[in-house]
Amino acid sequence: MNFKHILLGTRGRAVRDLSIQELRGELRRSNPAGRTMTQRGWATLHNLLPANLSVASLDIRVEAGPTMILLRKGFLSASELEAGRFSAAEVMIGSPWLRQTFSDLRGATNWQDNRLAVAGLSLTRGLDLQSVTADLSRLADQRVGVEFDADAFGGKIRANISQEWRSQPANWKVAGSASDISLAQTSEAIGFTDHIDGLLHACNFTFTGNLAEPSHVIASLWGELTALTWRNRTAEAITLGAVLYNRQIQLQQLYIRQKTNQLTLSGEASFPSSSSDWLSPDFRGDISASINQLGDFAALFGTNPGDFAGNIAIEGTMNTRNRKFGGHLTFDGTSLTLFKTAIDTLSAKLNLKATDLEIEQLDLKRKNDSLTAQGKLDMSHEHNYSGTISATVDDLAEYSSIFCGPAEKNSKPAPAHIEITIDSNKWNARGVIGLPKSSPVDFTANFPLRIGKAFPFRGRCNIPKLTARWHYRAGSCSAKAGIPSTSVKRAVISLLQEIARHWIFSMLRRRMSIFWLVENSSFKIQATL
Repeated sequence: MNFKHILLGTRGRAVRDLSIQELRGELRRSNPAGRTMTQRGWATLHNLLPANLSVASLDIRVEAGPTMILLRKGFLSASELEAGRFSAAEVMIGSPWLRQTFSDLRGATNWQDNRLAVAGLSLTRGLDLQSVTADLSRLADQRVGVEFDADAFGGKIRANISQEWRSQPANWKVAGSASDISLAQTSEAIGFTDHIDGLLHACNFTFTGNLAEPSHVIASLWGELTALTWRNRTAEAITLGAVLYNRQIQLQQLYIRQKTNQLTLSGEASFPSSSSDWLSPDFRGDISASINQLGDFAALFGTNPGDFAGNIAIEGTMNTRNRKFGGHLTFDGTSLTLFKTAIDTLSAKLNLKATDLEIEQLDLKRKNDSLTAQGKLDMSHEHNYSGTISATVDDLAEYSSIFCGPAEKNSKPAPAHIEITIDSNKWNARGVIGLPKSSPVDFTANFPLRIGKAFPFRGRCNIPKLTARWHYRAGSCSAKAGIPSTSVKRAVISLLQEIARHWIFSMLRRRMSIFWLVENSSFKIQATL
């Protein structure tokens, strides 16, 4: 003890040497807002920091909420005049995000200006702590800090963390950076079952404030991933930049580049005030995408790349509030394959409102086939919708694979033209279908079709010398017609099969079995869904 310093207030340390044979400690922080010591007490503790320190046996357990740090069988020596040593049989870290144990740690220490540095710690394969420094120089002002510099999985990580608790709640300051971190080595070290490859090329992070008071938090994040590979997902570059200030999250940029595919998203959102608000975020932003290999880009989001192909460009704005969507999107695509169906060109304009989805324009073209649609869907509980659909196709059989499996080979074309008007869920359809070895057949149909509900169906088709009527209700379809001659029997069977399999099925999306019976001059067909 330096009694001259204690009694007369001279310069120097109050404690020259502190030697401890065995130190066991357990610290639980159950009330972060409470005060554990007065400001004068912290000043006294600061003055008692020794010039030389030695702890022969050290066991420490620290708990703060769900996070726990355990040090077992440690040794520490530190001096202002010479280098010291640090060793630990085991250091365990447990938290909701990280669980790791480091064994047989050894390093050198340095104690200068109330800063304790430990250097040369090899934590695990691919992770070496070059130095970690505990800054106690401002303990009297109720502030401590930690700095560390690590070689991590082929790259570098640097961070500076400090906490000041003079006023409540405590104020945190964090600044960190990372560069050239191998994702493959990282995933292997933490025991991730799926193989991930790529590089965290650069990352910067800052945080000031306390999460207990989100309105006073200021944070920023910028990072770039390169050559990312996970399962069948690949991306050449993913860049993210975001800032949090005054409970507002500003997404400066989310950029994804995959070969010749690019997507950019930017905008701003309100920081959720409760955990349930994460399910209904308030977001406003702009989206821009130029996709030249749709299959590869779709695979990035977990879909089968073989179901998609072609080029598509997307531009628009989006906003969400109280689980309601709004915005405007435009789509322009060429040489597309959507769900294994080829489309030469696609052009669409969508308007998203609080309760409505408006299809301002939808144009699809494939060879000589075309489909044009406009309409509006009420996204509230009623799900009412209205609009118009116009379609012209050279051969209906080419689209049978969408609903009923592959079409028969060497079948002759069955052209069709269909016009549909929808008013408050009520469909009015009319059209003409050309059947092989038969005159064109025109038909009309009227029925209500509510989303998620069964519907009654009535229709009429006109064939030369034949009129057929059919009725559908609650899961079955039947038709009966008089046939003047056997020459048109096959044409009638083909017609009703096309109607049942292609048209009704396209609305119900279910398989059906079809039975027919031809006796004398009468014809009967029964379709069950």
